Amino acid sequence: MTKYLNKRQLYSLIHKHKQQLGLNCNDYGFNMIQLCRQKGILLEQLPFKTKYLRGIASIGNEIEKDVILLNSNRVFIEQNFDCSHEFVHLCIHRNLDKKIFNCMDAVYVKQDKYIEWQANEGAAELLVPYEELLPLIKNGPFNLNNPYEIKNLKNFVANIFNVTIKVIEFRLESLKYEIHQYLNDTPLNKIRILSQSQQIRLNIKVKSLNDIEREARDRIYYPIPETKFINFGNIF
Repeated sequence: MTKYLNKRQLYSLIHKHKQQLGLNCNDYGFNMIQLCRQKGILLEQLPFKTKYLRGIASIGNEIEKDVILLNSNRVFIEQNFDCSHEFVHLCIHRNLDKKIFNCMDAVYVKQDKYIEWQANEGAAELLVPYEELLPLIKNGPFNLNNPYEIKNLKNFVANIFNVTIKVIEFRLESLKYEIHQYLNDTPLNKIRILSQSQQIRLNIKVKSLNDIEREARDRIYYPIPETKFINFGNIF
């Protein structure tokens, strides 16, 4: 059984393990593959043939090393995130009965959704720290009411953090409440860190920047038809 961690607790654990790699909590742009090898993890990059398989983590013991296998068919920044995902498994899932994690592009029936959420959310905080991301969103030169500028924002921060647009979109979704608070002038150290499930329980409903971009784009591409008034004359 997986120990329950809320999002703030998960982030605290990620920061702890990040420091053990010799990094500060808010560092970004690093080579996670290299750091894992330096930590003594046996890491190999192989051309996987299994469709959608991104990485494999195997928890070692006193005799055998921890192992991470990555799909070398993917580009470096994709592998770097996959490596971070597997690293989170090795760090926080050591006490589970399960010792091998096969991580796919999507969460399949055989995968534990909660465990995979921890690994994805943890990897995202590892590579894209929220305390660095939120000021970039608020203080950057982007009009967040313009869908094209939100798209430019995604490209901008993806380049800064050296991750894919998909990772940034995931981050904008998972941090939508935190971003909402910060854009409404809540200081970073006062922001409530809540997962989607916590927000649902508390009946908190906010839109992500992904939602705002999508809705604004739809209004541009699919505008509401102009209402035409027919003059029937004086019928009374």
